[in-house]
Amino acid sequence: MSGLFKAISRQRSQVDIAGSGREAITTQYSKGRLDTSGVFRNLSAIEEKVLADMWSRILSDYDQPLDSIACDPIVRPIEYDDAADRSRAKETQDTSPFEVFGGCLFNETVADKCQELGIKSESSADGELVPPFVSQIPDKTLKSALWSVVREDHPDVLLLRFLRARKWDVEKAYKMAIAAIKWRIQENVEEIIWYGDLYNDASLMWKGVSYAHGKDRLGQPIVWSGSCLHHQKDQSYPQLKRYLIWMMETLRQLLYTPVERVCLIMDLTDHSNANMDWPFVKTFIKFLEAYYPECLGICIVYNGPWWFSGVWKLISPLLDPVVAAKVQFAQKPEGLLKFIDEKELLEIRGGKNKYTYEYIKPVGDENQLMFDQEGRAEAAQELEALQEQFVAATQEWVQAKADGEDSKFTEASARRLELSDQVKQAAEKKDKYTRARHFYTRTGVLQGSTVDWSKIQTYD
Repeated sequence: MSGLFKAISRQRSQVDIAGSGREAITTQYSKGRLDTSGVFRNLSAIEEKVLADMWSRILSDYDQPLDSIACDPIVRPIEYDDAADRSRAKETQDTSPFEVFGGCLFNETVADKCQELGIKSESSADGELVPPFVSQIPDKTLKSALWSVVREDHPDVLLLRFLRARKWDVEKAYKMAIAAIKWRIQENVEEIIWYGDLYNDASLMWKGVSYAHGKDRLGQPIVWSGSCLHHQKDQSYPQLKRYLIWMMETLRQLLYTPVERVCLIMDLTDHSNANMDWPFVKTFIKFLEAYYPECLGICIVYNGPWWFSGVWKLISPLLDPVVAAKVQFAQKPEGLLKFIDEKELLEIRGGKNKYTYEYIKPVGDENQLMFDQEGRAEAAQELEALQEQFVAATQEWVQAKADGEDSKFTEASARRLELSDQVKQAAEKKDKYTRARHFYTRTGVLQGSTVDWSKIQTYD
């Protein structure tokens, strides 16, 4: 590892990554213990009362139109014309198609490949694997938009991400959260979730440009991202953005309290200038900082070429200090083993885990429940009733805090935590009707809310 990389890593290891008293990231790994301060069900008395203030702020605008609520600017990472980019990609696909990877053509989706391979569903007359998208957001209020973002999370988990990202400043966290909610509406994130990986660019899925597998020494899911597989020309920007949003939303399913972040390996083995994609880099950084805060536990830049220090000088100013503090560098397997146990580390990177990525294609009737409109309506009704109970308990909790009645505050806190569990369970039930199955459900790694990497891990 070069002197510059060593200096950067030392600097990162001495920084409090959360800005709120959390242990430095390298300290957590050396102790083998995840610092759970400030996360759901592990709040100090002061943090819980700040969370109550955040909910008070939410509830004050709860029934207001989302568009009427002030927020942080919603900044596009790059300027582009979505419709024009899609049109150009379609024209290339129709007039001068070319193979990208493994028989996948430019701009071809997983759905296109399924049609080509004769994979159909018997649940629909036309053989479609997923029914047409049906929005679950009934109106334009903050209330409806908020629950569309929470989905299968505990409600507090979502808000705590923004509070930690803004160092427990309620007004700053609130404006950040509202901006993220508005962004999700603009980007049709709900629709991306609905179709799963079906409308992702096929070459991205077949290549496995990024995939999750195993967990690090802190129990965080590991996301492997091999830059040598990525070329900007291989897909349009709208498709790349869609893939990135789908990946981040899918990773949310692999997290559970208190493990709320991922370990990202930026694998630069065989990386060249041809693999650099500045629009992607800027988009990824913006998403992490503004729309998926506190989802990154650590980013390990592995096996960077000698000239990457110059690239890092260009990237680092784009990073929020909190995100930048999570970046570590490793040049050899020994460097990775500081963060990942040998049994979890891939064999191709010096470990004992023999797993190699291979995309598992959709199965004809895997989304049969999504065609059950009556079942979806019943699940939605059950979830909405529990959400209303949770909000009522939260209002009592907020009021008890405002009145300074500690005993009532404690009682209300216990009640809303019980309801939070019930809301999450009901949301998971509804999810089966509103989210297509995907790679991680097909492998068996993700079963409901259970994550089991042993389903696809192999050792000597």
